[in-house]
Amino acid sequence: MDPIVISLRPVLIFAVVLARVGGLVTFAPFWSNQAAPARVRAALAMVLALCLTPAVAPHLDTPPGDFVGLTVTLICELAVGCALGLIGRVIFSALELAAQVLGLQLGLSLAAIIDPATRAQTTALGTIAQMFGLMILMGADAHHWVLTAVVRSFQSVGPGNFRASPELAQLMLRLSADALAVGVALAAPAIIVLLAIEFILAVAGRAAPQLQVMVVGFPVKIMVGLWLVGAALYFLPGAVRTALNTIKVGLGRALSAM
Repeated sequence: MDPIVISLRPVLIFAVVLARVGGLVTFAPFWSNQAAPARVRAALAMVLALCLTPAVAPHLDTPPGDFVGLTVTLICELAVGCALGLIGRVIFSALELAAQVLGLQLGLSLAAIIDPATRAQTTALGTIAQMFGLMILMGADAHHWVLTAVVRSFQSVGPGNFRASPELAQLMLRLSADALAVGVALAAPAIIVLLAIEFILAVAGRAAPQLQVMVVGFPVKIMVGLWLVGAALYFLPGAVRTALNTIKVGLGRALSAM
């Protein structure tokens, strides 16, 4: 009976694809949602790698088979996946930042909860904004953009050829700054109005010391803040469209910078 011979190349190619997809699943929005158990996300990475390996294997060189070379290659592949996932994660966090700042201004931090997706303390508005953003992300099919970027990355960045270029670092810093600016800009109108209300309540408290400013202030701020959130929904699709376009453009620039 002839022995069964298993070629090493498909196994090495699968390990390379799994490392790159694993980095993506670690950080990319929707794929990295920590509300799902770690085992489920690990199984998802395995399934995605199994689906993508036949598509990219004919275009890849055989990775090194020695332990040191394979380890360095897998680390590079993990870095590529993490970079692509972080681009989507950073930009997607702008909506969460706006809701977080607005929730703190409304006084909802007194009833903060632990967000299962980020494992951080957040307000109810932050959780709602994250779920709303995920729905828009999936409705626009943007969660498939990162998978497309992974497939394209094998054409521009071969196994073990990742280089942390200054252009990539500058791109990440620029996207982080843009996300912070967009988040603050989305919450700025409500913050200005709520600060004006706090000023009016402070003046009223000085003019009428018998007025219970703390008792009156909370419901007034929450009522006005929720009204402003409802009014801002008209402008939200444009902001989300800009964020999604930034993700798409950022993925293309990241592939060029690698």
